[in-house]
Amino acid sequence: MRPLWRFGVSAAAGLACGALMSNSRAGIRRRRPRDPLRDLTRSLILCEGLPEILVAIERSFICALGFPSAIFLSEGGRLYVSHHSSAFEPDRNDIANAGLAISSADAVENARSSPLSWSHFLPLRRGKDTLGAFAFRAGAPRRRIPDRVWDLAQSYANQTSLALLRASLEQKARHAEIFAEADRLQKALFNSIAHNVRTPLSTIIGVLSTLQEQELSPSGLIRRDLLDAAREEAHRLNRVLGNLLDLSRLEAGVLHVRRDPCDVQDVIGAALEQLGSAVEQNRVEVQIAPDLSFVPMDFVLIVQVLVNLLDNALKYSPAGPPITVEARVLGRKLEIAVSDFGSGIPEDLLASVFEKFNRGSRSGETGGIGLGLSICKGLIEAHHGTIRAERRQPCGTAIRFTLPMDTSRG
Repeated sequence: MRPLWRFGVSAAAGLACGALMSNSRAGIRRRRPRDPLRDLTRSLILCEGLPEILVAIERSFICALGFPSAIFLSEGGRLYVSHHSSAFEPDRNDIANAGLAISSADAVENARSSPLSWSHFLPLRRGKDTLGAFAFRAGAPRRRIPDRVWDLAQSYANQTSLALLRASLEQKARHAEIFAEADRLQKALFNSIAHNVRTPLSTIIGVLSTLQEQELSPSGLIRRDLLDAAREEAHRLNRVLGNLLDLSRLEAGVLHVRRDPCDVQDVIGAALEQLGSAVEQNRVEVQIAPDLSFVPMDFVLIVQVLVNLLDNALKYSPAGPPITVEARVLGRKLEIAVSDFGSGIPEDLLASVFEKFNRGSRSGETGGIGLGLSICKGLIEAHHGTIRAERRQPCGTAIRFTLPMDTSRG
């Protein structure tokens, strides 16, 4: 009988051989060459926009073959260099050869000043069309380039064509989204204008028709109420048109801001006067810091800001609790806050209330285009100021804006 120790030695030797063979296979797997095109495909997924795509292709091509490259694109009958390696500076001759590759839809090669430096141009095809040319510089003509190298270069050209197609489709999709959003905003604007212009006009026309009815002969009190109603609707219509005018000036970048020293009390008083009887029905408390001096601002524009803020507060506040307007100095800034005790703006909508046509969760409750706060933001930022909305406790909303008191700004 064979001694037991021999069985132990044999078993240990077998385990050792198995481990060595396993490690050898793992080493072979680790040494297996990576597929550069597969790696490129993965990296292209993370690219955003055509510039990143072209940089990724160029870097992968250099790592795979060591050749500098350039990508020529044709757009609107014009051929231009979209991207190139630092070691490949395209000249007129290169552009001409790229154009020849595009027109012939076939590879073109050209020897540069030295026969050891050859440029190769591969067409970038998309179906029957040719988008451009993929070029690289090598030290040999086509007949001396190994087939596996040439096939890999052709594969990079095909990958570039697919990447260009993807970028083109993404750009078209973005343009479609932009056009759709512009169309939506335009329809929202027209619908809001139609509603907010037709309503006050209908009231004004109704008042005038009533006053023209000879047989009614309204009493002096009724006549005054009718005229007050017509005047209020006329002011409302004027505010709508004023907001539209301010919006067009802001978006066109032609808004001119004057920075004259203004009395804050006069600015607030002018805003309250513009609102007329709407302020009489809702008590407004004004609190101005006693140490507040004249502040540089555009009187007309800041009055418009306060009118919009107060108009919103009056619309969404119940009768009874006062609306407050506070003005104070914070460092080198003036802060004005308009606060109400309404239902308030939900916390998740505070950041978006200054967007155009945004009326929060209160759409349909009152008239309004949804431009007031957006225009306030534009006018305050034109003064190099800031504006924000915050919830009040236990209820209500406060809109605070600041203006720099430094006359050198603007």
